[in-house]
Amino acid sequence: MGRPERPLDGSTGPIAAFAHDLRVLRNRAGNPSYRELARTALFAPSVLSSAASGHRLPTLAVTLAFVSACGGDRAAWERRWRSVAGQQGGGAEVREERASVPQQAEAPPDGVHALASGVIRLARPAQLPMGSRTFVGREGDLADAAKMIGASGPVKVPLLVSGPIGVGKTAFALRLAEEVAADFPDGQLYADLGGSGTGGRSANGIVRGFLRALGVPAHLVPDDPMQRIGLYRSLLAERRLFVLLSGVRDEGQVRPLLGQAPHSQVVVTSRARLLGLEDTNRVELDTFSRKESMALIGRIAGPARVRAEHDATDMIAELCGDLPLAINIVGRKIAARPEWAIAYTAGQLADRERLMDSLCVGDVNVRDRFIAAYEQLSPTEREAIHHFGQTGAGWTTSIGVAAAMGIMIETADELLESVVDAGLLQRANVAGRYAVSRLVSAFASERRREPGPFAAAVPMAGHRARKNAFESLRHEAVRTLPGGSSEG
Repeated sequence: MGRPERPLDGSTGPIAAFAHDLRVLRNRAGNPSYRELARTALFAPSVLSSAASGHRLPTLAVTLAFVSACGGDRAAWERRWRSVAGQQGGGAEVREERASVPQQAEAPPDGVHALASGVIRLARPAQLPMGSRTFVGREGDLADAAKMIGASGPVKVPLLVSGPIGVGKTAFALRLAEEVAADFPDGQLYADLGGSGTGGRSANGIVRGFLRALGVPAHLVPDDPMQRIGLYRSLLAERRLFVLLSGVRDEGQVRPLLGQAPHSQVVVTSRARLLGLEDTNRVELDTFSRKESMALIGRIAGPARVRAEHDATDMIAELCGDLPLAINIVGRKIAARPEWAIAYTAGQLADRERLMDSLCVGDVNVRDRFIAAYEQLSPTEREAIHHFGQTGAGWTTSIGVAAAMGIMIETADELLESVVDAGLLQRANVAGRYAVSRLVSAFASERRREPGPFAAAVPMAGHRARKNAFESLRHEAVRTLPGGSSEG
């Protein structure tokens, strides 16, 4: 609890009344000490105490920080401050207060400058990962998203970018960030919430990192998790930041990171539609159009090669289901082997049983993405995936799944909706139908062939061994092709 205040000097009139009401606000907040308020307000205790002394009118920045720390109405207090400042005219001593840096404070983190006058200048973070130079298409979706972000209103509404696995949600968000960067000059924050395990990264851990990135010294970061989140939201409300939260799994994971931000924009990417989030703008990405798929392969492997083998390139796009991730992987493989005909690559992809082996380059592959989602499914949802692999059809319905699995149609419908949110299924253009991509069907067929109840947990070493064997056979085949090269 704070110590009793010194009596106010009534000779300052409106300023004394202003200070009195600040004291009342602090009392209603539980009468915290000024040292406690300083942890949230980011002004030194002496500055906050002076604001409520009545000797002079504090600056607007100090007033709003004091009010926010006590849970007051910032807008109302700003009007009150301007009214008092106007009454004082030029006679009032309205000077800017400086946030003192305690002598015992640790050295400020990178990007934070402690000036000789004691001002703490917060950093301008630039945390977004590198975008793709081969990004193509999505003009309509980008225009819609930019329009949503630019819409006027009391607060910036969070934007959710959703879609199936490999559709390019994060790449889209990064390109969007480039297009609207001028509107958010205070920096960009980024966190991948996918993480490892079932829970992903926690909101509290992310907030702690964000506060440090914004230049808040460790000794001013509140120990209480709710106060820490409150401080982050306050900074979000006062600045013009672009915040990208990638790989969100559910509403509870991201909800603490959303707040009333009039100038900062939060963009969330998720396989799930996160229907539990209210007041959210939404962009749902679909697979590429065929034109976009061809353009991406041309951007990566060279437009001349695509023009020379247009039909083979079109076949590759078809075999990849126009999924951006798969198209990107195959494009890189084609670019790395200019001596190979594109038709040869298309022939390898046509083998459904080896399709998933072909969609791998370096540490990026489609199978791992599918496995990560598959392992999060319930046993019943996995059984539905096996059904996709058994039929090999390009679509399914809740009626068909209900009949195949012996369950109620309503149950099958809920089950398929869950698989949609896992990123392994899409709604088709025909009402009641769900689109099963060729890649998901091939993956499901693999799951059915693998023995045991824990098929999804088959060590990747087995997949790599199969892949290596297949690569050896493929290299041997290339040596015998007309015009093929002999590999060392």
